[in-house]
Amino acid sequence: MAEIRIDASLCKTCGSCVLACCRGVFVQDEKSTVPRVTTPEMCFGCGQCVAVCPQGAVSHSLYPEGTVTPVQREKLPDYDGVLELIRSRRSRRRFRDKPVEREVVEKVLDAARFAPSGHNEQATEFVVIRDPGVLQEIGSITAKGLSRQAMPFKYAIGRAIMRFMMDARGVEYVAELAPEMAGLATMYDEGTDLILNEAPALVLFCADSAGGNFANVGANLGLQNAYLAAEALGLGCFYAGFVVLVSDRDDSIAKLVGVPETHKIYGALAMGYPRVTFRNWPEREPMRVTWVGAD
Repeated sequence: MAEIRIDASLCKTCGSCVLACCRGVFVQDEKSTVPRVTTPEMCFGCGQCVAVCPQGAVSHSLYPEGTVTPVQREKLPDYDGVLELIRSRRSRRRFRDKPVEREVVEKVLDAARFAPSGHNEQATEFVVIRDPGVLQEIGSITAKGLSRQAMPFKYAIGRAIMRFMMDARGVEYVAELAPEMAGLATMYDEGTDLILNEAPALVLFCADSAGGNFANVGANLGLQNAYLAAEALGLGCFYAGFVVLVSDRDDSIAKLVGVPETHKIYGALAMGYPRVTFRNWPEREPMRVTWVGAD
């Protein structure tokens, strides 16, 4: 259990820690009184209390001295800057023949680890593959898996059997995707890699499967952070979704790169230095939104 204390000599009784804590660890009897720590056992260590206190009055055993850093607001981009980065981000699938340096990948992963996670689990782990031989083996395993998963959808009886294993909409979706999956596998076997596109690096986003959907969401929130950080660092990336698709049913890739048996691969980001630079961003479809409630 975390040890949380409030230094009454520093506290200005603003109540920010009470408002920021989503677990009800703090209680403030009146605005003029120092908040009290009433249920420290409810704390899951999110750090909101130490992050919000303007006086540094909150001390937390999970955040000793040196682990809490002031926000440098002068470095924060405005909305237009953030939106321009998001809009200009493109999936890149053609890479220069140049390895991605370890320190650059570490910067990308540093952004990924600050993504939100359910109950502050911070459960996402990363596997970085830069070995060309291992990358080729991952491509080969993926191609074989795609061919195997597409096979039942070539025949009416196969589609009928799959309806007992999947819901109707799922069968319909995979049936539409099956020709592409089979085609990618064939092209890979013939020497054209459209699975990893000969990317010099691949990052797998993994977590303990006991986390279920929370682990999946957490991993992909981290991946989106990584995607934007990579863009800012001049890297090109694309979501290697077929690697994830095959890994969902086959643990061959996980075993190849040493992912623990208790874990799953929830996301995959191929990256490298891009061969092309996009000068424009095309418009997306209009947003589909439902408003509930009055303005």
